[in-house]
Amino acid sequence: MKNLLALVAAVALSGCSGGAPSSGDTCCATGGSAPAPVLKAGAKNVGILIFNDVFITEFVAPLDVYKHTGDKMNVFTVAPTAAAIRTYEGVVVHPDFSFANAPKIDVLVVPSGNGSISSDLKNEELIGFVKKTAAQAAYATSHCWGCFTLAKAGLLDGKECTTFPTSVDDLQKMFPNVKAQKDKRFVVTGKFITSNGGLAAFEAALYVVEKIFGKETADKVAAGLVYAPDNRRFAVGSN
Repeated sequence: MKNLLALVAAVALSGCSGGAPSSGDTCCATGGSAPAPVLKAGAKNVGILIFNDVFITEFVAPLDVYKHTGDKMNVFTVAPTAAAIRTYEGVVVHPDFSFANAPKIDVLVVPSGNGSISSDLKNEELIGFVKKTAAQAAYATSHCWGCFTLAKAGLLDGKECTTFPTSVDDLQKMFPNVKAQKDKRFVVTGKFITSNGGLAAFEAALYVVEKIFGKETADKVAAGLVYAPDNRRFAVGSN
């Protein structure tokens, strides 16, 4: 959590986004487009979707988890264009990549924002990017209302999934082919992991870390994030 707060402060002050976990990290200058980060060869690529009005916790929480793996993962943000985006909370973030030049993504992170259950679902470019990228990724994850985006892309038909607790019924009504689950912090259906968001976003991301790198790595990340025993229990799939 200490690292998370430091990251949020850095973003607010300089407009910098998470780059590759290596000595070659680059950070944007305020008011300009961010240069593409240096990606470490052999590391898994984690692409975190960002867009205007995104809820900051829903992309920073998984970003913090994946960054704690060190050189095992390249963690970067991807937005529709190279232009800076403004979060719902008012923080300006310069994306690392645009849809046009994003590298191959192994783990796709779809957070939520103020328009995730309304205007964003009408954004064909965004939905198309998610559909194409998720099909090629090893894992596709969503947090909070991000599940609506995956559902709109047709990726959750016939699959169990979840979203923000008070929106589960709305998800089922809007997308009758999904199997919306209540009373679960996150749901795993093959390569699709959907979470309630908030603290559950940390837990779902740690679950992905354990699936890819094993328990030892996940335990180290959990220790770095000062996970409580219950959070660690959730993150190993007892959800």
